[in-house]
Amino acid sequence: MRRTSAEEFSMEQLILSLISVVLFCLCCHQFIRTMVKPIPMLASERPYARGAMQLGKFYKSVAWGTMTMAFLGGLVVSFQQVFLTL
Repeated sequence: MRRTSAEEFSMEQLILSLISVVLFCLCCHQFIRTMVKPIPMLASERPYARGAMQLGKFYKSVAWGTMTMAFLGGLVVSFQQVFLTL
């Protein structure tokens, strides 16, 4: 029995929605982990090392935050498409 194009489209959208949910959750996990992780004391003994560690943490936070927002946008769009087809 052959599937219609509407069923194939629906299955494709469901798979894409599932992938976007998983990627969004992984990005949220990494973003929160980056924000909560303290700067090690041994690496911050020198004055320039602490500033470098803070700058690195800031850049990681910005990168993971941007990826989280991008996947959140994809998540919203994919769920909108799924619920419009229902």
